[in-house]
Amino acid sequence: MSTPSAPDTPALRIGPDVALACEDIEAAARDEHTRLRTTDAATEALASSRAALERARDAGRPVYGVTTGLGPLVDETVESDEESASAHGPSPEGDRGRKLIAHLGAGAGSFAPPPLVRATMIARLQTLVQGHSAVRPALVDEVIEVFESGLIPAVPEVGSLGASGDLTPLAHIARVCTGDGAVVTSDGELLDAAEALGAVGCAPVRLGRRDALGLVNGTAFMTAYAAHAVARGRRLLERAEALTGLIYRLLGCSPEALDADLHQARGHSGQVQSAAAIRDVATREGAHPSEERPLQEVYSLRCAPQILGAVREQLQHARDLVETELNGATDNPVFDTDGADVLHGGNFQGQQVAFAADALNEALTQAGVLAERQLDVLLSPDQNGGAPPLLAWEPGPNSGFGGTQLTATALVAEMRNDAQMAATSSIPTNGDNQDVVSMGALAARRAHGQTRHLATILSILGLALTQLTHLRAEGRAEGAAPDLPGWMPAVDPVREDRALRAEIDDLTDRWVTPPTA
Repeated sequence: MSTPSAPDTPALRIGPDVALACEDIEAAARDEHTRLRTTDAATEALASSRAALERARDAGRPVYGVTTGLGPLVDETVESDEESASAHGPSPEGDRGRKLIAHLGAGAGSFAPPPLVRATMIARLQTLVQGHSAVRPALVDEVIEVFESGLIPAVPEVGSLGASGDLTPLAHIARVCTGDGAVVTSDGELLDAAEALGAVGCAPVRLGRRDALGLVNGTAFMTAYAAHAVARGRRLLERAEALTGLIYRLLGCSPEALDADLHQARGHSGQVQSAAAIRDVATREGAHPSEERPLQEVYSLRCAPQILGAVREQLQHARDLVETELNGATDNPVFDTDGADVLHGGNFQGQQVAFAADALNEALTQAGVLAERQLDVLLSPDQNGGAPPLLAWEPGPNSGFGGTQLTATALVAEMRNDAQMAATSSIPTNGDNQDVVSMGALAARRAHGQTRHLATILSILGLALTQLTHLRAEGRAEGAAPDLPGWMPAVDPVREDRALRAEIDDLTDRWVTPPTA
């Protein structure tokens, strides 16, 4: 259906026979050269759902948004347009679809980052090709053409309640496709959408009412943010487990608290897996428990498998919900090609994603709390196995990692403040038609933001561990200085106090983003 890509261009297949994962959408959205390819099953599904709409219209059945008004105006009759007309023809339907989404072009706040906008477009297209949306099959090609052009619609982050889908963010994307609205350049400037489309050779899309509603009635915006948060969260969990293992190794902590039988006895699979991941790093060749360590370590070390294991299980729960949403039909109405032609309901209500994002937020926050407490262990002379206070090269004249710990503590406070539930923050709106809303976009945006906070805390912890090895290598701290794994930061020792902001940011960027293939 879409134009073949160059041989060296990555392509992502979408269709009802493809199950996209969170990492798929993250990687595809991050690469501006990604091409989208619809499967044969998608072609068939799009045609079947469009035929269902035609049958309903021929039978004179009311179809929400096509023959009716919107929201609380559903009882108002609207003259049905001929949606089977050409997308770029002279039919008045293009104006009707345009007007349908015009009032949604509101919103507030900063514009969503380009990868999140691209992920939103992928998520919405994956829903459309499930074959329950009844949009024109050609519409998918037209939106793919805009996606592959590299244009980034200017999408305000604030404005979705996650009830009738992500109406406002999706409307800004849809309006760009029609030549309305604005796109954001790589320099952050705004360009008129019609001019931008013309510059890349894309004709503005003319939307019928069903096409317009099909582009905006769905949970793609919240799902894009949640999918990124899940993918990032998985990488950061693995980093937190590995850093914990390094602390065990460097301090000579007894591996008894990591024993496989201990964790099997409790039975939580996430705990068993986290203990194994920590143990793998802690007990590698050359590791020697210290007789100077206490029988039982503080909880930030001894209970790390229990805490990170719980994070692991929350991540898996969030993944299951988000990936189901990513590959499902989130429209209203839903066109059932195997039975009743049109089913009016509320599949665009984003409560599942909202709950998943809140749960993920909670887990990420506790992982941040744990990492900050582990940092405190490294900086405290009564716990760090004979290293100087604050890991200062020369305590007194230098303050070592004192400033970075202040940053880590401040980040924990930020995470706690942003960890309050959004999924239960319903506010009735839309003339009381949307009387219970999910706040899924707010929940997902918060969870996504927490990944950056957590990555920064972990980066500070990683730099502190590196400093400890430098101190040991030059005899300023007790114990051996084993070779660090390749994923640890290669930074110079902090002999004289220096500003570490740039090094923290660099490591955070590396750890929060997916590795380059």
